[in-house]
Parts: sequence; C-alpha cells; structure tokens
Amino acid sequence: MALTWIEDGDSRQATIVRRGKKATSSMTKSYKLFGTANDVEVHAAVNQQISTVGYGWQYPGVADAQLWAESYSIAFLGDNAWQVTINYEKTGADPKETDPLKRSRSFDTTGGTQHITQACSVGSGGTLDFEKRFPSTATNMSGAIGVDSNGVNGVDIIVPNLQWQEQYDVPNAYVTASYVRGVAGITGTTNNASFRGFDAGEVLFIGCSGTQEWDDQKGKGPWSLSYRFIASKNVVGQTIGNITGIEKKGHEYLWVRYEDSIESSAMIKRPKAVYVSKVYKDSNFSDLGIGTGYT
Repeated sequence: MALTWIEDGDSRQATIVRRGKKATSSMTKSYKLFGTANDVEVHAAVNQQISTVGYGWQYPGVADAQLWAESYSIAFLGDNAWQVTINYEKTGADPKETDPLKRSRSFDTTGGTQHITQACSVGSGGTLDFEKRFPSTATNMSGAIGVDSNGVNGVDIIVPNLQWQEQYDVPNAYVTASYVRGVAGITGTTNNASFRGFDAGEVLFIGCSGTQEWDDQKGKGPWSLSYRFIASKNVVGQTIGNITGIEKKGHEYLWVRYEDSIESSAMIKRPKAVYVSKVYKDSNFSDLGIGTGYT
C-alpha cells in the first residue's frame, strides 16, 4: 500500500546563521504519515524521503545552505498514522566564501639567548671604550670577552626578541594545494618589504600550521590557520673594536674575526674584521594572503 505524506502547518522552522560563521544552521520538517502500522515500512519510507534531493540533501529555502538530514524521530499515533520529524543541520563556513572569518593575534617578548664574543661600546668620541678594567692599567681587550690563550670564549646573553602568532579561521576554498606549497616556500625567509610595521629584513616567517574538521554529512568545514613570526631590528652605525660603520639586517648573522695583538707587552685578541652573512632568503609576505599592514 502506498503511504501518504502530509506536511504539518508548523513545519520548516529554520535557524540560518550568517554565511561563513562557525555556528550551526538548523531546520526541522514535520509530517503526518498514513498507510501502515509497520515500523519497518515507516523507517524505510523516512530514509527514502531524506535521501531525495530537495528533501535531505539541500534545503531549497536558502541558497547554498546545504543543510543535511542529521536525525529523525517517529511516533505512532494509531490508526496507521505516524508523526515524523526530520532535523537538518549544517555546521561551519560556506565553501564559496574566501575571506577570513575570524582573526586572533598573540605576542611574546620573552628575550632570546645569543652567544656573543664582543662587548657593547661605552663612552663616545675620544673616550670610546668597551670594558671597565681593574686595575686601570690592565690590558685593553677592545671589547673581546673571555679572552685566554686559546681564543675568545664569549658569553651567552639575553637579547631582545619579539615573537608573535596570528590565527585565522577561513573557508575551505581558501586553502588549496597550491596555497599550502606557496606558504611552505615562504617559511624560513625574511620580508622583502615593510610588514606589520617592520622594515624589510626585520621579520622572519617561521611557519604556518592548519587544522580542518570534516565529516561525510556536512562536508569540509573551515580551516584554522596559525602563522608565526620573529622580529629582530636592523642595525646601522655599529662599532666593534676600532671597526666602525657596521650595518646588519635583523636576521643576518654577524661574526668577528680576531687577530693576535700586543697591548702593554701582553698578547691579546683584537677584532681584525667583522663579517655579516645573509643566512635567510627574502620573500614577498603579501603572498601569505593575510595582508601586510599592522591593522
């Protein structure tokens, strides 16, 4: 016997959230089903109903909503009649959206550790010096730290260090295989232009991580992407020993070569040359797709 479906007057109650928002859209349809007292027939009829396009796959009242039947309930009313309620849901961002849905930032200025062999200069002009000496007649080391017969040992110090993280929730369409490869290529490079208020060469991109949820009913949800950076200030006009005018970008590596020298009849190590090595390539951080300005 064919079963008869009659939709209730208060059916199709829906709550649809803004496109792209990480929240649940929902809708219910309710029916009276007539023609059988057999539970097996009722369940088969309901499953056929919700697997039909226009009923279970997509709610036609909202374009691109893609509400899926999440659950249903039945209740026997007697006289071959049933109450059937089908619940539809969709969680996450619409796949057609490409703009970020949410952004958060955090930063950390905990100092980093650096090994140095040369002290900062003190004084200026004719009084330029690099250390206090006791007694005052002690040999002038020109800033070399921890000098012994084997060389310049140096010391580990805390240096300014700014790290920050930016997190974005973006629709699935935003993250393509090409985008992931592109971000991987930018990892371990410095900015070739101003970025977040820092000059070129001052920001090191240390990587991006991403997570996404997926299920076979709702499909692909939004991606959560987290980008991490380290900032280090560019240096100009630095002096080491009697070597002046030293320039260094924030993430370039500076090292000092020493030579034997005689000072007050004592053999010492004195800076002979300063080398600044470029150890990171430059990249265009605009290719990250998160903007380059501070705001």
